[in-house]
Amino acid sequence: MIPPEPFSLDPDSRAAHAIWSRLLSCLVTESLLRAFYHPLPLNAPGPAKGIMVILSTNLISERPTISRALVASDIYAIVPMYREPVLKKEDPAHKHGRPIALVDPLDMLPEIYELAENSSLYSTNDFHRAVFSVLAPPPWKLSNAFLSQIEDPILLWDRFAQELVLPTIQRDSIRDELASSLYWQRLAYENAPSCPSIKSPSIDWEQSLVEGHPTHPMHRARMLPFDMNSYDWTHPKIYFVRVPRSSLSILGPFESVMNNLVNSAAANAGINLPSGDSSAVSMPVHEIQLDSVLAKFPDTRALDRRIHVVASAQSSTRTVLVPELPGMSLKLSVGVKISSALRTISHYTADFGPRFSEIVIPRLSIDRNLLTVECEPASAVYRGVEPDVAKHFTAILRNFYQPASGENVIVCAALLESGHTGTPKGVSAVEHAFGLDTFEKKSQFLDHYLQVACKALIPPLIHNGVAFEAHAQNVLARFDTSTGRLLGFVIRDLGGLRIHPPTMTKSIGTEFPFLEGHCIATETVEEAYPKFYHTFIHNHVQRLIRVLGMHYDGSGWEILRRHLKEIIPADHGLYKAWLDPSSAEVSGKCLMRMRLQGSYRDHVYSPFPNMIHYRGTSEAVTPDGSEDA
Repeated sequence: MIPPEPFSLDPDSRAAHAIWSRLLSCLVTESLLRAFYHPLPLNAPGPAKGIMVILSTNLISERPTISRALVASDIYAIVPMYREPVLKKEDPAHKHGRPIALVDPLDMLPEIYELAENSSLYSTNDFHRAVFSVLAPPPWKLSNAFLSQIEDPILLWDRFAQELVLPTIQRDSIRDELASSLYWQRLAYENAPSCPSIKSPSIDWEQSLVEGHPTHPMHRARMLPFDMNSYDWTHPKIYFVRVPRSSLSILGPFESVMNNLVNSAAANAGINLPSGDSSAVSMPVHEIQLDSVLAKFPDTRALDRRIHVVASAQSSTRTVLVPELPGMSLKLSVGVKISSALRTISHYTADFGPRFSEIVIPRLSIDRNLLTVECEPASAVYRGVEPDVAKHFTAILRNFYQPASGENVIVCAALLESGHTGTPKGVSAVEHAFGLDTFEKKSQFLDHYLQVACKALIPPLIHNGVAFEAHAQNVLARFDTSTGRLLGFVIRDLGGLRIHPPTMTKSIGTEFPFLEGHCIATETVEEAYPKFYHTFIHNHVQRLIRVLGMHYDGSGWEILRRHLKEIIPADHGLYKAWLDPSSAEVSGKCLMRMRLQGSYRDHVYSPFPNMIHYRGTSEAVTPDGSEDA
């Protein structure tokens, strides 16, 4: 269930809440800051059931418990909470509340406070008095403190960075990314699209995202290399350059496909291309990247800029659909930092996709009635330069799933969005488009969704040691447009898999060579599990369970456990890693720790609570079983 309060805010305040709630979610869940939960008195005003008290960085070293009384300077922030977050096991040694193991942005009201000591500047109300009633001596020493509401998430970051004594360059770089995310999120709220219908074109769903990544603090950052207050990310121009064939590594029918595309674009522009230059290859370039490519690669020559095509960007931004390329999508380096990563394409990815598509995908343990993999038949990447340079000049052709008559495909990330123009406050796209207006309808939808998803996506991990990157932006759901029934899934983007080569080789009966140093290959099969957990369970399934209002009572997680047990053999290592009672924690991907360490390809993990075992909060639910949020 998506709380309605943020939707009543003006775009600036709502965007600020989107950023700081994600920032706090990462800082707390990744154990960068310690936090405690306190239920509020039953007669406390407003929708908050409790508060999250986040401690300053100086408390990190006071392990394992804090015995002294805490004062105002020990508190980083106080956030009202709709419901109890995911807590650590009860420990009577903790005197300052229940330690928080995982907090989600949807847990938090759009209010955040710091403590001040000048009473003449701040007024108190019944909510403030309720907060201090639970932060009472002896474990707290806040007699002279007052609540001061914070509005700016950038100031919140500056406080953390200052306390952590981050290097100036790193502090300012992250600050700029947060500011960019804040800016672009505000624009998205001001120009929110309408919610598509079940029969809307797939590209309408791809371009209907209002927020995007559910927990990344820089989820909307767009660090353009030039000054630009606005840009139409949804319809970029694709230009072309000519490159000596000897400067490219090409796999599959890339050259012939590009020749046809360039000829078509030239004909549409009324330009005759000279013939006979068989030593050069046409490469597509995203308009944002064109000047950079020409500067970085001196042997390239730009074609007349009238020779271009106008594409429609999918939700990932750098993958586009071109009308002149029916049945295919085109993935391009854009050279822009989106969220906290520079969106380029490595030579590893260009080499891997076409070969994996040809050799491995036909042999994977997949129910092909339930799962289709969008193969990548061709690619091209600049060769003979350092990998960090080559990644700026790469293109991949990907097959685009063609739905059958009476069927539609919808990117799953779009189903989890809310805040569309004309949609009731707090109603997600999946609820609106599929008429999920009762607890029973939501439960039935989730049950079938998770059953099909487990049967479709998990077998390659079990039998082949192949973990697809199954977050909601990479997975498309296939629906019957007349009944709304889920038929199966489509998975795309082969750049972020994790694979245990010996397990895969044994299962498919043939060798598959990996480029040396490719992070996709793991030393053990167990190392592939965290990738799939993070993308499928943590970011995809958890978000669906939450927006359908089946998280706090634990009912959504019970459905997931049932379907996981049906598909994962009890004697398999994945069962022990996820379903065994001893598996209370899993290795969780740390978005902020990665950013603080400057890591992109090498993921950083720390212990997260295993949400598969989540049984719900200790707080009551409404009589009909739905969540009282």
